Amino acid sequence: MKTRKIICTLLVFVMLGAVLLAGCGSEKNGGQADGPTSKEAAKEGQGQEGKKPALIKVWGDLSNQAVLEKSYEMINKAFTEKYPHIKLEFDFAQSEQSLSVAIQANELPDCFMVQGDKTPKMKEYVKIGMLLPLDEYNIDLSRYSEAEIRYATVDGKLYCSPPSFFDTNIVYYNKDIFNEHGLSLPGTWDEFIALNETLLEKGITPIGFPGVSEWNRSWPVFAFMPAHANDALQAIMDGKGDLMQPEIIQAFKYYRDFAEKGYFGKDFVAVDKSGWKLSFTNGKCAMIVDGTWNNAAYSESGLNLGRFSIPNKDGIRIVQSSFSNFMTYAVSANTKHPEEAARYIDFLSGLEAQQILEDNIGLVPTINDIVPKDEGVKEMARFDVAGWNLYAVLSSLSTDNSNVSEKLMKEVIPKLMTSDITAEEAAKILHEMATYN
Repeated sequence: MKTRKIICTLLVFVMLGAVLLAGCGSEKNGGQADGPTSKEAAKEGQGQEGKKPALIKVWGDLSNQAVLEKSYEMINKAFTEKYPHIKLEFDFAQSEQSLSVAIQANELPDCFMVQGDKTPKMKEYVKIGMLLPLDEYNIDLSRYSEAEIRYATVDGKLYCSPPSFFDTNIVYYNKDIFNEHGLSLPGTWDEFIALNETLLEKGITPIGFPGVSEWNRSWPVFAFMPAHANDALQAIMDGKGDLMQPEIIQAFKYYRDFAEKGYFGKDFVAVDKSGWKLSFTNGKCAMIVDGTWNNAAYSESGLNLGRFSIPNKDGIRIVQSSFSNFMTYAVSANTKHPEEAARYIDFLSGLEAQQILEDNIGLVPTINDIVPKDEGVKEMARFDVAGWNLYAVLSSLSTDNSNVSEKLMKEVIPKLMTSDITAEEAAKILHEMATYN
């Protein structure tokens, strides 16, 4: 009898152990002993029974909220339908100030926008351990060129979704004003100058201009520089030239000349960003120099809109080359859900999300399978050469103690705009700060 009691007691413990082990296995695999792991579920978009959705916080570009809001509502809806176990909290909260505060407080969202190799910032973020390397998360890069992948990498490691659209500065023009006065699109730089003179003679402001807006007042400089000095910029990047080359000085001079001759209007120094755009959409000026990223806003204004790239003296249209950062997002190194955050990066890197953005905004795609819907995209894509971006060139000449690109924006351009310095002085200020390779 004593032996039988011992055997029965042992059987009870064995059965209890089996139940506990089954329970542990159920908890680990979401109630299925042979179900997918958390990592596999994230990749396949499967939910896990009894487990809360992973909450991923994403910051959108606050300065471009009006342009991007509709697109990201659709993109995020498509993402959550594909990955129902991932909950997105998307907020247009990212600005330079908010990002700086979040970095200092160590309170970054899971995903936020970066600008790749357009500026030194992503590399700095990597250096201080802010970004999660994405190589192990199987982001699909099969559709991308070397240049696009290079944008998204630091020291050979992937840190953000690669770009899929091309940004540049173009001239938007009012076709009704051109048609009313029998004006034609310029085929050369001299014809562009003549066009501005003709408009002035007719009492029409040729080019709307926002003297108060730091970035927007720089667009003519960024458009003139590659058109007239692309070879000089190339020489700098090749380590064979500097910022005192005559072509660079001449491009700065054209910018100052436009202000002095009245091509930007009489009171441009006091015009802010909103007033600048309204002056164009309300027919107060004939043209405006702005980015391709704002194409949708101008298209929806009801204006009879046209677009062209500025030609140089030989009639060659060399435009500033820059990848769009509208969809280039990185993951915080401190995210609690790295696999789920990486799935969002992968989704932004795919055709479905990119086609949504194209359909809503009308950008120039750099990948062949993205199909433009807006006829205006064809006008924006009519250029001969994708040239150097002045800001990127100056960033490459900067150091931690000498930010040449910031000097351009905050001092050189406003002083040129008001004729407080000459074109040669502008180039010299930047040249003396630059660190050449």
